[in-house]
Amino acid sequence: MKAIFFIRQLILVAVCGLFLFSGYGQSIRYSVANGHAHNDYEHNIPFTEAYNLGLGSIEADVILEGDTLFVGHNRQDIFEKPLYFERDYIQPLVKSLSLQKDSSRKVLLLIDLKTPAIPTLKKVIEIIENHPLLTTNRGVQFVITGNQPAPADFDSYPPYIYFDGNINNPGHIRHIDRIGLFSDNFRKYSSWNGKGKISIEEQKALTGLIQKAHNLNRQIRFWGCPDNLHTWQVFMRLQVDYLNTDHIYPFADYFR
Repeated sequence: MKAIFFIRQLILVAVCGLFLFSGYGQSIRYSVANGHAHNDYEHNIPFTEAYNLGLGSIEADVILEGDTLFVGHNRQDIFEKPLYFERDYIQPLVKSLSLQKDSSRKVLLLIDLKTPAIPTLKKVIEIIENHPLLTTNRGVQFVITGNQPAPADFDSYPPYIYFDGNINNPGHIRHIDRIGLFSDNFRKYSSWNGKGKISIEEQKALTGLIQKAHNLNRQIRFWGCPDNLHTWQVFMRLQVDYLNTDHIYPFADYFR
């Protein structure tokens, strides 16, 4: 039923390679690279499916259990369907970057720390540094979200490690050079269900936040938002940089 729903939506729009929206501030040329693969671990082949479709941001929720870094939303996930950060994300990333011929392509790996920040991030860095290509490659950006160290400690981490910013956190603004992007909970600003129009008041609140991020020369995404074709279109008009989706195939089809 979900597939039929998306197909019906897709035939309602004219599809082209890039979508240009300029309703708010500077225009963004949208493509599949503006997609953020949320809950990526639920896909049949984590990381690889989203990357091969061309999504520009991929999320990995990580859990440190002993000395092993698993991927999953909670501990139940890592026992029911064991996924490993190095095997299922980092190794495919290294392979993809090695084979990549388009030097302009970028991918953001958003690493959501579900266990305590300091030991979990230490393990993340250890795994990344097992693959020297990743520490200097401009085609990938590592951004830490979820449990984070204090902003005052950001500079103690390697320069290739960035952090997911809270635009209302003064510490994040003070350390803006270590902020990879801003993320926020859509439900803090809107109760919109992805159908019809967002109220003028809610639209103003969202636009103000988006413009604030752009004024800081950073991109922004929202989580906890509706996930359908109409939402993607509305978010593009609002100039949201990354479009959150669990539906990576319909999303990619929309931009073909």
